[in-house]
Amino acid sequence: MTPLPDDFASHFELVADLAPDRLAVARGEESLTWGAFEDSAARLAGWLAGQGIGDGDRVAMMARNSPDYLVALFAIWKLRATMVNVNYRYRAEEAAYVLADANATAVIADDDLLDVARAPIVLRLGDGTDGAPLPRTEREGDREWLLYTGGTTGNPKAVIGSHTERCRTAQTGTLRALGLDRADGVDALRAALAVDPHGADGIVWLPAPPLMHGTGLYSALGSLAGGAPVALLPGRGTSGDDLASTIDRHGVTDLTIVGDAFALRLLDALDADAAAGRPSRIATLKRIRSIGAVWSPAVKRRLLEHADLSLHDSIAASEGGLYAVSVVTRDTPDDRLGGFELAPNARLLDEDDNDVVPGSGVVGLLAAPVVDGAGYAGDPEKTAGAFRDLDGVRLSIPGDMARLGADGRLELLGRGSSVINTAGEKVYADEVEIVLREHPAVRDVVVVGVPDPTYGSVVGAVVALEQGREADPDTLRDFVSSRLASYKKPRRLLLAPEVERLASGKADLRWAREQLL
Repeated sequence: MTPLPDDFASHFELVADLAPDRLAVARGEESLTWGAFEDSAARLAGWLAGQGIGDGDRVAMMARNSPDYLVALFAIWKLRATMVNVNYRYRAEEAAYVLADANATAVIADDDLLDVARAPIVLRLGDGTDGAPLPRTEREGDREWLLYTGGTTGNPKAVIGSHTERCRTAQTGTLRALGLDRADGVDALRAALAVDPHGADGIVWLPAPPLMHGTGLYSALGSLAGGAPVALLPGRGTSGDDLASTIDRHGVTDLTIVGDAFALRLLDALDADAAAGRPSRIATLKRIRSIGAVWSPAVKRRLLEHADLSLHDSIAASEGGLYAVSVVTRDTPDDRLGGFELAPNARLLDEDDNDVVPGSGVVGLLAAPVVDGAGYAGDPEKTAGAFRDLDGVRLSIPGDMARLGADGRLELLGRGSSVINTAGEKVYADEVEIVLREHPAVRDVVVVGVPDPTYGSVVGAVVALEQGREADPDTLRDFVSSRLASYKKPRRLLLAPEVERLASGKADLRWAREQLL
């Protein structure tokens, strides 16, 4: 048995050799077969090598989702260089911080972002693919993996990981979804490539979030690692109509979203189709996967009314690790729509680093195993706060809090940074958000702590209502008080047309606090 390669470039080259005419990436009218995908990446790698870029260099990507984005990633890895993700919404000063912190040798950027890309070499995304291709080389040994994360509580941090570990994880996940085992090596990949993506057992994956974030990136890489085509949204936005149309056009089976922020937009399109008597545009969809934000039971319930889906909700982090999982179908009872369980090998630790006893009511921190040496680049203090070695295992502990019920179900309480200390009482923002989302008039909500001269901090909420529904602040406060202790109700509650969110789909907490102040 021939084992699979443990780096993305060699693995993608293998897929291209085995199935050059198979679809790799599609967006609107654009499409790339695996043969064209590999050729474009080889030519871009040749251009970059001609500029002196090679093994160990760091090349920044500052661009929106497109086939060219994935070609550039492939090219960077062909050179044994490291990709550095930069948020395309950053202004010049913010981008400059990441580029300097990463010591980026080059930047590949969208045309309209070239003016904020500052590095010795700057290349427009899509250029550099008309020269001679870089000859293939043997790649041995693991190498650097960086993923910048955060920025909401300070400057972005570079998470150090393992390129090999990321590649093996991507291969394992999609092969398993196809009923195959990575341990079978190239034979498993051949079997995956024999599956018709548009057949009964096929996979076509749409990562809706930006590829610059871990959720979108890892979804795309997982799909490609199993030889499954990646579909991308046609424009720069993420409208519900774009989501539904892309699913319909490309026969998408697997959709990755970030909680309610994306799900609500898709529901708008599905509700409009149903009201107009139009046929479903998600008939091929089998699974929706969400990572990184609240995906409320009410929204899951509405999605299941439109299609017989499997809804996979995961708690994970850029720091690595999978902490908690939930799988919901039409057969799931209503009282379990919001339930999570610990992921395999994940733990819930108390303040003494012992496993929380189920049913004890103790609030613990979620922890999951990561590769040895994982941490934040150049920041031992922050690394010590979010990574720990216990029982001979390196654990990622980014601060997500939860209680563990006697039945093994987790009650998620959010990040430690989101705890609101009001008059000495602790309030978990996620707990209040989940209750507010159950009100029939509420479409979206974000809960944050707001400074207060009397209580130190109070619970604040910015709420967007469903179109055509009405509810005043007092009604919503009373709704919370009827389900939670009175000190948890929002003392400041603002009704807004929409809850502002970041490109990742996560709520913009700074914006919310500004509104409430």
